[in-house]
Parts: sequence; structure tokens; C-alpha cells
Amino acid sequence: MHTVAVEQPAVALDDLYAVDQLVSTFPNILTLNLLRWQLRHREENGLAQACVRVGKKLLISKARYEHWLASRAGAA
Repeated sequence: MHTVAVEQPAVALDDLYAVDQLVSTFPNILTLNLLRWQLRHREENGLAQACVRVGKKLLISKARYEHWLASRAGAA
């Protein structure tokens, strides 16, 4: 049986943020601890689609994070 990989559209480089950059951009919404917790559980909560690993650094697509957050708005 073959598995078909669903490829995500390319992410623009100016849409990628380091964890601390994303938090400092939205300090009224995000805290460092909250974002780190979400990222630790990204495989379970679906946030993995917004993440790009470059070496040891984990970058987050702002647009994909916003989409993920909007999709979870009714999940609370």
C-alpha cells in the first residue's frame, strides 16, 4: 500500500518567526510559556503544520499559526 504525502504550499521566508520573535510581536496574546507548551504538543494538537525546522532552530509560520488558532477558536 502506498502512502500519498500531502504537500503544504511553500512558506514565505518573511512569514517565519522564531519562538521569541512571535511572542514579542503579539505580547497581548502570547506568552513564551504558552507557545512553548503548544509547540511541545504540536504533533497532537495539529500545530506541526505551522512549524519549520532549520537545523536546531524551530521556526513558526505566522500565517499558518493564525489559521491553526482560528480553527481552534471553537474547541474551548
